Amino acid sequence: MNRTQAPSYRTIRRDFQPHSAVEDIVVDHYAKLLSPLFTRILVARGVTPNSVTILMIVFGIMGACIFAIPSIWCKICGLIFIHLWYILDCSDGEVARITRKFSKFGTELDFAAHVVCHPLFNLAFTIGLIGLARQSTAMILCVSVLSISAELMLRNQVAFQQIYSLKMQSSFNAPGRRPLLKQIAVTLLNALSMYPNFALVFPILFLVDCFAGTSVAFYYMCLHTAISCVVAVRASFKWIKVMAGM
Repeated sequence: MNRTQAPSYRTIRRDFQPHSAVEDIVVDHYAKLLSPLFTRILVARGVTPNSVTILMIVFGIMGACIFAIPSIWCKICGLIFIHLWYILDCSDGEVARITRKFSKFGTELDFAAHVVCHPLFNLAFTIGLIGLARQSTAMILCVSVLSISAELMLRNQVAFQQIYSLKMQSSFNAPGRRPLLKQIAVTLLNALSMYPNFALVFPILFLVDCFAGTSVAFYYMCLHTAISCVVAVRASFKWIKVMAGM
């Protein structure tokens, strides 16, 4: 493996992480604090960006499988692996920018990582909620199916948008400047519907429920699902308008 001089933690934070005034993926603020620690090790050892993505998929699958086991210690271990999954998701992009190794395959692999891991997370979370037996199994299954269906719709729309931009040689119409209240509302909706936020926060709330006897995690899943469905339907109508205008 070709080894590259690893930049400092501060350099990675400043030069190799995307920066945005408003982050829809709120957990980025947390993950990007830890990802440079992993990135420095991976770069120093000559690990390629695609290898990091594969490691990310492995951690995600392990996290889902371990979290599904009915043991509080397994839930804690599963939570750790799920968080490592997303930290590595941030890290693979940093490794790519540092080593200047970009590829279409890498983009597709990163997309596949989410398509594989997200349904597994939902399955593990559903098994956990059923194990708590605080709501009916039918209700939990209904919410879970709606949640992952909305997520897959949004994932496919992202892929469709990339294909559209590539084939039509133009980017998908970006929204103009919105009124402040609408901008706040859209940002909040996006933050609540983004799956990484849900995947990292839900296990924490689940553990709180285990110790406190509450049902916060289930209601959080309901809120995430409802907003994801609204966002998915809204995005679908936008695409219908685009296709109708072609």
